[in-house]
Amino acid sequence: MKSSLSIIAPCYNEEKNIEVFYKKILSFTKEIDINYKLIFIDDGSTDFTWKIIKNLKKNNDNISLIKFSRNFGQMSAIQAGIQKSESDYTIILDTDLQDPPELLKHMYDKNIKENLNIVYAQRKSSNEKPFKKITSKIFYKIFNLLVEIKIPERTSNFIIFDKKVLTQLKQLSEQNPFYMGLIPWLGFKADKILFDRPNRLDGSSGWTLKKMIVYSMDAIFSFSSHPMRISFYLSILMSFVFFSLSIYGIYSYFLKDAVPGWTSIILIISFFNMIIFFILGLISEYVGRIFKASNNRPNFIIDEQID
Repeated sequence: MKSSLSIIAPCYNEEKNIEVFYKKILSFTKEIDINYKLIFIDDGSTDFTWKIIKNLKKNNDNISLIKFSRNFGQMSAIQAGIQKSESDYTIILDTDLQDPPELLKHMYDKNIKENLNIVYAQRKSSNEKPFKKITSKIFYKIFNLLVEIKIPERTSNFIIFDKKVLTQLKQLSEQNPFYMGLIPWLGFKADKILFDRPNRLDGSSGWTLKKMIVYSMDAIFSFSSHPMRISFYLSILMSFVFFSLSIYGIYSYFLKDAVPGWTSIILIISFFNMIIFFILGLISEYVGRIFKASNNRPNFIIDEQID
């Protein structure tokens, strides 16, 4: 009996890349001779992405389509695909072709031959802009510093995993899922394949600076309470500094060596206010996430679904 495979393909405004992506996926599935299901998740595209994948569906019963009511983000699209998958193996792959589908055969073979649960692709090099490279490197460094679960640098959601991993992922009820962290958090046997990342075939990346910041915050705050601990340590440090300044002020007063001046007072007040607001900001971020979780809203709304 043939094994089964689900390919989760989130897409957002990828009208220029979808058909090329689809042809490459077809070539891969024929090469490994497997029962497959290609799951397109349209994450609120504003171009002709939905129309194109609906046309592809007309000629291929192995395609499933999910259309969100609006743009809910890549993690929500992946979550919808995971809930849809029932296969022996599951692949997550963006449709922008920067993660080349040509690697899928090597990843699948490695998973089978080495009896792995997870195989992910790690970039050896890429042609990304310097700003993107720098911010990406900073993100990995901060995440791995603050979080006990380490994620390999220069990786993305380009990954294949087996039914055991899929079953566990389905049982998670994360409000802000971060699968690059959740999958290694499961602790199953994993390995990597290295590749050189090409440029986008066409179109522009949907990863704006705002989205990258939100993505980074979701990743770190979902997995670590260390930032709150940092605020606690800063509170202790500031208390010590304040106590020292108080002793110095009393000592100067009795020696009649104190020089009146509003500048130093203003600087001290401003300094402590910055620390206080930093601490309040961290606390409010966690409290906000608790509030969001208590609302129990779904991570996405499906506008249309075609099986």
